[in-house]
Amino acid sequence: MPSSSLLSLSSSPHFLPSSPHPCTKTLKPLLLCPTMKDRPPSSYGSVYIPPHHRLRSVISSSNNNASKTGADFSTSASVIQPKLIDRKNAPVLSARDTAAAAPPPSPSPFLQQPQQQQQQRTYNSNNSSKNSNNNNSQYNSAYDDGISEDGSDRELNLSLESGTFSYANIDEWKRKLAILLRNDEKQELVSREKKDRRDFEQIAALASRMGLYSHLYSKVAVFSKVPLPNYRFDLDDKCPQREVNLNFGLLKRVDAYLGEYLFQKSRTKESFPDNCFSRSSSNSSIVTDEGLVEQPEPLASSSAVMEKILWRRSLQLRDQQQAWQESLEGARMLEFRQILPAYKEKDAILSVILQNQVVIVSGETGCGKTTQIPQFILESEIDSVRGAVCSIICTQPRRISAISVSERVASERGEKLGESVGYKVRLEGMKGRDTHLLFCTTGILLRRLLVDRNLKGVTHVIVDEIHERGMNEDFLLIVLKDLLPRRPELRLILMSATLDAELFSSYFGGAPLIHIPGFTYPVQTHFLENILEMTDYRLTPYNQIDDYGQERMWKMSKQAPRKRKSQIASTVEDALRAADFKDFSPQTRESLSCWNPDCIGFNLIEYLLSYICENERPGAVLVFMTGWDDIISLKDKLLAHPILGDPSQVLLLTCHGSMASSEQKLIFQEPEDGVRKIVLTTNIAETSITINDVVFVLDCGKAKETSYDALNNTPCLLPSWISKVSARQRRGRAGRVQPGECYHLYPRCVYDAFSEYQLPEILRTPLQSLCLQIKSLKLGSISEFLSRALQSPELLAVQNAIEYLKIIGALDENENLTVLGRYLTMLPMEPKLGKMLILGAILNCLDPVLTIVAGLSVRDPFLTPSDKKDLADAAKLQFSSDYSDHLALVRAYEGWKEAEKDLAGYDYCWKNFLSAQSMKAIESLQKEFLSLLKDTGLFDGNATNHNAWSYDQQLIRAIICCGLYPGICSVVHNEKSFSLKTMEDGQVLLHSNSVNARESRIPYPWLVFNEKIKVNSVFLRDSTAVSDSVLLLFGGSISRGDVDGHLKMLGGYLEFFMQPAIAEKYQTIRREFDELIQNKLLNPQMVLHFHHELISAVRLLVSEDQCDGRFVFGRQVLKPTKMTVMPQQPTLVSRTESGPGGDNSKSQLQTLLTRAGYAAPTYKTKQLKNNQFRATVEFNGMQIMGQPCNNKKSAEKDAAAEALQWLMGGTQTGREYINHMSMLLKKSKRDH
Repeated sequence: MPSSSLLSLSSSPHFLPSSPHPCTKTLKPLLLCPTMKDRPPSSYGSVYIPPHHRLRSVISSSNNNASKTGADFSTSASVIQPKLIDRKNAPVLSARDTAAAAPPPSPSPFLQQPQQQQQQRTYNSNNSSKNSNNNNSQYNSAYDDGISEDGSDRELNLSLESGTFSYANIDEWKRKLAILLRNDEKQELVSREKKDRRDFEQIAALASRMGLYSHLYSKVAVFSKVPLPNYRFDLDDKCPQREVNLNFGLLKRVDAYLGEYLFQKSRTKESFPDNCFSRSSSNSSIVTDEGLVEQPEPLASSSAVMEKILWRRSLQLRDQQQAWQESLEGARMLEFRQILPAYKEKDAILSVILQNQVVIVSGETGCGKTTQIPQFILESEIDSVRGAVCSIICTQPRRISAISVSERVASERGEKLGESVGYKVRLEGMKGRDTHLLFCTTGILLRRLLVDRNLKGVTHVIVDEIHERGMNEDFLLIVLKDLLPRRPELRLILMSATLDAELFSSYFGGAPLIHIPGFTYPVQTHFLENILEMTDYRLTPYNQIDDYGQERMWKMSKQAPRKRKSQIASTVEDALRAADFKDFSPQTRESLSCWNPDCIGFNLIEYLLSYICENERPGAVLVFMTGWDDIISLKDKLLAHPILGDPSQVLLLTCHGSMASSEQKLIFQEPEDGVRKIVLTTNIAETSITINDVVFVLDCGKAKETSYDALNNTPCLLPSWISKVSARQRRGRAGRVQPGECYHLYPRCVYDAFSEYQLPEILRTPLQSLCLQIKSLKLGSISEFLSRALQSPELLAVQNAIEYLKIIGALDENENLTVLGRYLTMLPMEPKLGKMLILGAILNCLDPVLTIVAGLSVRDPFLTPSDKKDLADAAKLQFSSDYSDHLALVRAYEGWKEAEKDLAGYDYCWKNFLSAQSMKAIESLQKEFLSLLKDTGLFDGNATNHNAWSYDQQLIRAIICCGLYPGICSVVHNEKSFSLKTMEDGQVLLHSNSVNARESRIPYPWLVFNEKIKVNSVFLRDSTAVSDSVLLLFGGSISRGDVDGHLKMLGGYLEFFMQPAIAEKYQTIRREFDELIQNKLLNPQMVLHFHHELISAVRLLVSEDQCDGRFVFGRQVLKPTKMTVMPQQPTLVSRTESGPGGDNSKSQLQTLLTRAGYAAPTYKTKQLKNNQFRATVEFNGMQIMGQPCNNKKSAEKDAAAEALQWLMGGTQTGREYINHMSMLLKKSKRDH
């Protein structure tokens, strides 16, 4: 029967609390039954379904929809189309047609991006032999569920007829592939024949011409109707399987706790005693529909009174505004505003807004649209005596923009921030009762929609910077489009800094467009060839190396040699080949031939900045870099320069999205006379903020952008070229106040090869958080809702996100929110971090889990300066002695908190290479998250109680595992080091910043990780080592294997073999623990103290599992032995010298075995991490482990005593005991 919880996330209908939560009636069960089969019916969605299987369902559903509606989906970006194949008339090709080894492009698109369509097959075929060591396999074919899983049934017989094969038997393969095309029940062909691997390129070319996909997985060739992932674990002969071994003494102690718990539970008819719950659970708070329903209209009498109050307030606001406009300061401010291009369009803008519900405004950066249009609306409403009922919300993509714009608008209105103009961003805000114009981030408005679906009282919504196509912005547009028919009086204004506004206009049914012409001073443009010619700087293969970035990349490439050219290099190769540099000097042409597009070029930037400081006119310099790491690295390099590092000559600043408010002000302030301001920035300075005194711009032309490979379910973080629009935006920042100059650190021919616009974020990132928001707003089917997006995401990416939310227990099988899912919607963080935080609060480990969750939500606090990397690494290692990046973060933060008490926080950060800003951000986030937990009812304000077990590091590991699952990889040791494998990627590597990357051995079988990023290979960041028991009790749902003692997770990728009694113990504890957590979620006031026996059993297993098992490969079944531990409730026995064996336990055991006709026992001793020793005694095919002891001799005696105690089974001592043992051993021998 299913059990329900936060952990495995199935559900338990047989158990409900005596005082049900108000939401209980509307909630679906969460968890999977631990006894279900490995390939369950569709109702068991928590069992992992790999993307390769989901791709088939996506295609099938698309075809069904097309056949039902007759619609043509071929032009939709959201539908993955199968190749258009005439199955009855499959193509007949001659061997001559297949001579080319490289297949042509696919007839129709399957993949998310155009370049991926071409690369999927050509890269697979051309590089398959190179990738065989790293990309071994992934999930097997997408066969129908009715097909047998037996290998002989799954794989067609591909042996070739004798005498018909010369080199590549094309005719035979042509026949087999044609049969596959006509067979609707088969999805792919799988061949393990050596000759087929040898001739794979020719067969792959044939398959491509016939409209099929192919991939070579190490020793297995696969030909499929759908795209194939890089790895399939079902085709990996070395996919690790785990044999679990637990000490029998530990099992007895666990069984004692569990037996007592089950006994107490069975004493009453109720599942638990009534007093385990609070008498009143009415104050329990999880997300409900309250606040989402429109409130009833007030009575007529009260409405009339309110109208009079609002009328008086509107008159008061009008008088205040007129007084400011007539004042001397107000008149001066008005003169400044009238200079802006946006002001000249004031009347036209207000007229169009009045007549239309949706208006699109485009204008170049600096035209004043962001600061003026919200003011135009507010001033117009106040002048029309509607100021008191006017409520304008203006969203910004970044918090720094919301704060700086609100400050500017408030100053232009002659007010203090927080009066009629305010702002609200994460962690801070300034608004009051009379605030009528609120600047906020997009996420803040989405949070309001969660409790106020119709935005009651809001009159205008302004969405700024829509050209950036952020995921939250695209999501907000879908929600607002659905809202407009319900709120005809609501006005929606969309503002863009580019001229692609026609796309948004058509999306909103032809909404009117208004363009504000911008004004900028002329900007002189210098591309790389002009820079080299002008400065006489020479590029060599060595002076382009980026000290910090390249050192890190070198270490990565040392572990995983590059397999193909980077995206950066491949983009410009053709452009450079076609370029003509004949008008430039031979020295410049030689330098261009050495130019490495993969490098940022720190040395060139340093030289150019020095050149500007020494030769150019005064003015600030804005340097666009790829990301925060490069900014810090470049800053360290510049500070060592004699001119650029001299504070009397240069003010060196940084700019990024998570800056503190105090640091923002320095960017906008002008420096002292004789000092040049240099700002190192990310792409935030393209449009979101304006620094008025910038005269010079340096543009590296790159940005670190996340892309998402849905087929392999892997995000990729790679520097990529910006778009032409972004390059023009960067160039325009130099002409704000006077003529400027822009230095593009790449050739003009490369700029000409840029794409016009950037790919929207919704098409290149995982969608888990977005899908959770859709369900929290009750917007219906996730797939159907996202299909209405401006550019809808790939359906496979949507299905991956839905499957992930089912695995972690946020959604049930009908895509409805579970109890856990409702809690997660209240926490503005990634679902996995929210789940970790919830379990930390339930299991009384709140403070360390708060630190981990907050630390994973901010920038990495561990700094790595380029010139002190070894010292920084050593400083980080001092915080970790337990193979965990997360626990290292906890220790670092706790040390900082202690130092802060003595006002020595900055000194502590300086000595330990920590970011003080990140530490303060963690502290602020902790307070915010604690407040949110209090709103959910999971935190009652008593920090002491909720930190009762914060000292238990193994329990904290378990909570980390629960949150980060299914981010799990195996740790398989070899002679010198270890290898890591994940389910979707095969072989992976640890990021060089991880404390585990410096270890040669990790005494745990598993690592859980926060994220994986594909650069050249797949790298894991922020990892923690965990034991078998942690994974089995806190990981995903467990299913039974084919035999007793065989357990599975993640659809069979994780396999565990153990004695049946141990497996039964794990399943029982897991079922009861899941049930307990589920009921705690349903009733936040429930007191876990009444269930301490179960909690003690869990903590005992988690803390004392010594990871004594091993990894095996290719094991199918574990034959049960006659000599297994009986699932009876043992009592704890303390061995003394007078007990069985005593000080002579080894000799007694040997005597008994010899009398029974067996060989003498053997002993294996292992030193533990705490310098104690533990021995295992082996006899008759059995292994029995003793307790930890201080030396090897005592450990062997203890193991022998454990064996005697187990064999004795409670009989008397002396000769009766010996006779009994002899009979028992002889009987065991006969049974075997």
